[in-house]
This record gives sequence, C-alpha cells and structure tokens, in this order.
Amino acid sequence: MDFKEHKQFLSAFFIIAAGGLLFYFAKPYLPSKLFVENTTSSNIAVDSLMLRAMKEFEQAEDSTIVVVDSIVIPAIKTDSIILGTIPTDSIPAPVIQQVSYSDLIKVDDFDFNLERPTDSTGKIAIPSPLALKSYKGINNLKRFFEKLYELDQSKEGKIRIAYYGDSMIDGDLIVQDFRSSLQTRFGGSGVGFVSIKSESARSRYSVKHYASGNWTQRNYMKARTDSLPYGVNGAIFFPVDSTASVKYLASGIKNSYRLNSPRLFYGPATDNTLLKVTKEKDTTFNTIALKGKNGLNTVNLSSKNLKKIELDFSGAQNTPIYGIDFSDATGIAVDGFSSRGNSGLPLSILNIGQMRKFDQVLSYDLIILQFGANVLTHKSKNYNWYSSRMTKVIHHLQQAFPDADILILGTADKGTKFENIIKTDTSVVKLLRAQQHYAAKTESGFMSLFHLMGGVNTMPIWTDQKLANDDFTHFSSRGSRKIGRMIYGSLMEDYSAFAKARSKQLQLQIERHKEDSLATSILNDSLKNIPLHD
Repeated sequence: MDFKEHKQFLSAFFIIAAGGLLFYFAKPYLPSKLFVENTTSSNIAVDSLMLRAMKEFEQAEDSTIVVVDSIVIPAIKTDSIILGTIPTDSIPAPVIQQVSYSDLIKVDDFDFNLERPTDSTGKIAIPSPLALKSYKGINNLKRFFEKLYELDQSKEGKIRIAYYGDSMIDGDLIVQDFRSSLQTRFGGSGVGFVSIKSESARSRYSVKHYASGNWTQRNYMKARTDSLPYGVNGAIFFPVDSTASVKYLASGIKNSYRLNSPRLFYGPATDNTLLKVTKEKDTTFNTIALKGKNGLNTVNLSSKNLKKIELDFSGAQNTPIYGIDFSDATGIAVDGFSSRGNSGLPLSILNIGQMRKFDQVLSYDLIILQFGANVLTHKSKNYNWYSSRMTKVIHHLQQAFPDADILILGTADKGTKFENIIKTDTSVVKLLRAQQHYAAKTESGFMSLFHLMGGVNTMPIWTDQKLANDDFTHFSSRGSRKIGRMIYGSLMEDYSAFAKARSKQLQLQIERHKEDSLATSILNDSLKNIPLHD
C-alpha cells in the first residue's frame, strides 16, 4: 500500500469511526421506533384494496353511534309452547340506546409500560382475560342464539357458521378447535366446506387435501374484479385438462375423524363433464355426469362418512369447481375461509347474488370476521379509513347472507420492538377501537382477542410460553388451540346468559298458560252448575 492509498484508508476509517460514535451518543435522543425489529413473516402481506382505501379515504371523526348492547328476549306466542318451537318473527324491535364514540375502547384505558410480575422460576404467567366493559353487541347475535337454543333443547336441526380470516386462521388454525368445541357441546361432526386447493392444504391438520394435475385458480385476493362468480370461499377453480384431480384424507381432530357426507359444489357444466369418484381404498370407482346448468349446483358423492375420497375430472375445462362440503345433516358446521394478506376488504368483491345461491344451500346462521394482522403492518394515526370501508363490507355481507348474524373479532395483541423491549404499540388499541366502531355501526356482535389474551404486552408472554411465533403476531399451533377455545368460551358465556333468560321466560309462559287453562276449566264447571229457569 503506497502513501496515497494509506492516507485514503485512514481518512475512511476515521469517518466511519466518527459516524459510529455520533450514532452511539445520539441514540438516546432518537425516536424509540426508528429501528424496529423486522418481524415480517411470509404470512404477512397486504391486499391492494387496503392500500387503495388508505390512500383515498379522507379521515373524519364520527360523533355518535346508535348501538344495542343488551340481551332482549323476544316474547313467546302461547301456541308455540304446544308446538315446541319459538318463532323468530315474534322477536320485537330491540331497545335502542345511544353510545358516544368516546365511550368505546380508548388508548388511555391501558398502560403501555406495564410490566408483568415473574414467578419463582422467573417466568411470567399468562395473564387472565380482561373484561370488555364497553360495546359487545350481544343482542345483535339474538337470531344465532335463538337457533342455538332450539338446537340445544331439541337436539335436532343444523346451525352453520362461516369463519373468515387472514393468515391467523391459515390451515384451519383456531377454527378447528372452535369448531370441535361447538360440536362437542351441541352435536355435529365434519370439517365443513373445503376448497379444491389452498396455500396450507398439506399442513392442515383437520383434513388433508392434495390437488394434482393442471388447474387454473382465481381468487378475490389476486383477481381484482367482481365479474367472476367466486365461491363462498372467495375462490374458483377450473380443471385445465383430464389430469385435474383432488384427494381428501380425514385427519385427527375430534369430531372430524371422517369425511362426512361429501357433497361437491360446482358451476354450470358442459354436456361432457364427467367426474370419477374413488372412495376409501377401492380400486373401483363411480362416474358421475355433472349436468347442472345453474350458477351453482351440488351433487352428493356419498351417503357414508369416509376416510378417503379422490375426484378426477374430465371434459370440465369450462366448469367452475368450488369445493366439497363435509358435514353432518344435524348439529354444528363451521366453514373456515382463510386468505393470507387479507384485510377483510376483499369480501366486498363477493357477488351478492352468487352468495345467496350458496346461502340457499348452506343456510348460514353466523358470519365471523377475524382480521387485523395485515392492517397493523401499516401504522396509522387512526383507523377511521378502515372502519369506514369495513362498514360497507359488512353491509355487503348482510345483504349476501340476510339470515345470518355477524360477529367481529377484534385484533389480537402484536409485539413491536421499542429499543430492546417487545411491547404493545398503541396502534393495536387504535385498530381495536375502529373494529369496535364498525361493529357498533353495523349492529354486529363484538369480541376482543386482545382482551382475551390479557391486554397490553401479552404477546411477548405468549411467545415465551411457545403459544405464539417469533414474529410476535401469529399464534403457534398450541396458542391457536388455546385462543380457539377461548373464543368458544366467551361466546358460550353470552349464550348462557341468553339461554337462562329464555328458559325463565319460557317457564313463565308455561305457568301462565296453565293458569289460563285452569281458570277456563273452573269457569266451565261453574256454568254447568247454574240452574236453568224458564
């Protein structure tokens, strides 16, 4: 190294060293979130509808919302006691109360510097759930609770739930344990509606499915148009040639040990569309001609509950294929529909007419929406833009599924690195507030996963306990099982209050009916003893 090169090297070295010292001494005065840990997971993405909404929306504050937050038990007609049914048309208009926007969840409600005490082993115990003292919209689930009560009493009938979410429920996580808990309590079995293909098909535990051959897939996350007749799962599949096939295998989740009464959902078929069905380990197969010309058609593939079924399509290049339903004729069915990167806004792409065709067959009683992880990847001063757009989405779903109640699941906690500490960012509560806001505006039920987890700074604890992944966003399989059962437990608390009030009212109605009958009988006896005079 000559003198000139040596001099340049020393100059560069001193510049770098000076920069390092400057950064070291200036770091305490820099914003704490300037250097946030990169916790981006492959499952975290965003959809273009959300980006467009953020750009276009002009932020505005809402002052007052008309909401309902009390259980209103409908009056029971006397003749319904004899029939053993409770007509839903007897439900009176709910009591309306005014709730100010300022009464919803607020950032000031929480201490974001909260430190949890450790036990004797140095670990921090999982915090107990926090009570949600503001809007829950319990009364907005009265139709669903009514159906649940009838099923609970008669042990007959069927209730179906559509559970939409993002990567948090990918692979049927959370949903499978929520479903299994409901089925154990109220009856029913089967994993519900399953797509032909999915991003997590092979890692899904509640059912295994393997699509092979040539398929063309469209879904509402990638194809930004409402011209395609997407299925209730937000997707549509076309066999490209005769190599297209799909195989399903039952798995090991309780109440889903079999592929219950498989039924195929498909669109208009051509005259030469054939389906080869192979069941279990048989070397023989059945061939079914798919002749349906309607926008939505179904065909039963077996009346039995199977361990395995394989479908091979031929002549079906222009036939939309949606998926297969595996569920009992009675009890509870829960369909899990996950889309990675989904903010919830793409649900507005689902065609109302097409959804009503699905609803005529599947008869949904409850729609659950669990979104938020992808919205939190883009920080906002507030989430009014999201509340505004999701309000429109929910009104869209209310038209598509007119007989279903809607339950909004508020976001779970998310850990963000502040210097060297993982804590809850205020954006989590801001988003939660926005979700509670649009739940109230649309008269939907509301449940907070953040509160179920225990509130502020709980995601790091869940991660330490192996209940969440290292991205401090997604639950692990163990954590998903726990949160799925917590959602079930919270829903059952509200249902139990409804059922207790319903049973009490029913008993009063029966007693009044008996008293009226006794009074009528006494009156008739008295009339018989009155002497008749000319």
